Amino acid sequence: MRFPKKLEQGNTVLLVSLSSPLAADQPVEAIAAAVENLGFRVRIGESCRASTPSGYTAAPAEVRANDLNRGFADPSVDAIWCTRGGSTSWQLLPLLDYVCIAAHPKPFIGFSDVTTLHLAIQQRCGFVAFHGPTANRTLGWQDDLFSWRSLRAALEMEECMPVENPAGEDIQVLRPGRACGRLTGGNLSLVTTSLGTPWQIDARNCILFLEDVGEDVYALEEMLWQLKYNGTLDAAVGLVFGAFTGCRNAYRGNYRPLEMIKDFFAGWPKPVLWNVRSAHCSPMVTLPMGTMCAIDGCGKGAMTLRRWK
Repeated sequence: MRFPKKLEQGNTVLLVSLSSPLAADQPVEAIAAAVENLGFRVRIGESCRASTPSGYTAAPAEVRANDLNRGFADPSVDAIWCTRGGSTSWQLLPLLDYVCIAAHPKPFIGFSDVTTLHLAIQQRCGFVAFHGPTANRTLGWQDDLFSWRSLRAALEMEECMPVENPAGEDIQVLRPGRACGRLTGGNLSLVTTSLGTPWQIDARNCILFLEDVGEDVYALEEMLWQLKYNGTLDAAVGLVFGAFTGCRNAYRGNYRPLEMIKDFFAGWPKPVLWNVRSAHCSPMVTLPMGTMCAIDGCGKGAMTLRRWK
């Protein structure tokens, strides 16, 4: 698994909207200015200014796919940053030029619905993608220096990088043990949606990371059972859970995602960590997906990332 070239100050970043459209109070011009303030040159993809009749898709699938294909093919573009998540990135999968993308590995940044594209790029193109904040979050970074420092650390990663949560947010151990493997996963709903498709997640000998937002607790459990029955959970050598923001139980308020996951994995023979803050939360940790990952659940929970040799 290859690691893209490091993103440096003065490099050119292409902004793309590959899922849902930007909110009215987050115009792409303001996002571009915020990214420029971080020290980058910015280009704005056509997908950021297009629209569709549905209202929940940023641009026609062909426009979004062309933005991504051209961004990877263009030697003057150094990184591609998704403006937001949302839905419908799955529409792009058959339209992507995987041969071209594989030939030009670049930092590709986003999370949430972008999980679908991360999985496809890791598996079809063989390079690391960054599960990190979408570019619209830069609008609030005057109050969130942690997220920018974490993203920059991941983009500039040397041989080894410990995963560090924001202060006061410890990584917890739900099942003890140690494991090492390629890091994969992302949004639980999107990981589950990949099952049965040509872009299905491959968790064999991997550390599987999962997070979600706004799902009922019973729905989260249902998705975990689907991954269990499919063999994905058993194929992984270890599990890491992020935040489950706004995931509630209308039937019993004190039985939350953490309590459900503890019960689900009771007696699980592999290490399980909880509360790695790379999710729908702020501040947010950036994880280079596809890199080597070691987790330590013997004592205080720890997670360390390494470049492939």
